[in-house]
Amino acid sequence: MYLHTKERLGVKMKKNILIVSFCIIFPLIISAQTENQEQVKLIIRNAPSFTLEGSINYDYGVYELSGNYNGDFNSQEFIEGKNFGVRHGIGGIITAKVPMHKKGHLRGSFSISYNNFSSKYSKALENLSEADFVKYNVFSWILGIENSFTPTYKFKTYVGIGLIGSLINGTARITTEESSNNLTILPAFRLGVTLNSGLEYMLTNKMGLNCGIRFTHANLWLKESKPSDNPEEIYLNDKKVTTNQSYSGFKQFAWGSFFAGINYYFGIAQKEYIYPKHN
Repeated sequence: MYLHTKERLGVKMKKNILIVSFCIIFPLIISAQTENQEQVKLIIRNAPSFTLEGSINYDYGVYELSGNYNGDFNSQEFIEGKNFGVRHGIGGIITAKVPMHKKGHLRGSFSISYNNFSSKYSKALENLSEADFVKYNVFSWILGIENSFTPTYKFKTYVGIGLIGSLINGTARITTEESSNNLTILPAFRLGVTLNSGLEYMLTNKMGLNCGIRFTHANLWLKESKPSDNPEEIYLNDKKVTTNQSYSGFKQFAWGSFFAGINYYFGIAQKEYIYPKHN
């Protein structure tokens, strides 16, 4: 009876040893297999709670903002009100973007921008200086809305539309057979629309790059043409009139832009998940 009890204890001890060994060795085998297996990292982040965007842009005028047929300034066409006398411009814009819901696809935006158009830009690469010229300064405020297709990804593509209010003024020098006049183009406020499409790329959760295209029609509404009491001052004169008023005619202040710049992001948090890749 003593020997039988001893054998039973021996068998039970062997089973316990096997179980303990299995519990120790099996996790080590699984761990070794996992270490040798290719792993996948999954990063999940939320949409920014606030985006500040700064860009510089090259502008190309269209319609009556494209000068004459080759982009040069023509004094006679400017006097007759056929066009604004410029084609090329440069500028910059600062935009604040705020998501309108948690997922961040729909974003409200507010922008301030400055653009400078000059007939001298057409000859900048040719190192030529012309006696006659015209220049415009355009200060704008834009209230818009955007659809961000991939707000939680590193690459964020979007399209947008906005209502733009602009204050436009400038200077010009016009030479005729009788005289050469320096003119001041008095400030004029106009309303219009802007359409844009762009791409953002996140370098980090705090900073990224942006680029895209924009179309702006700055004077869809509030066009006006009127004579000036001062011969050295003129108005923007972008509305068609029946009288033979100098510098006046139906003119559209519209341009396309190519822009690029830097984004600053706020309120982004992310989580990382690592798991073995399954073939």
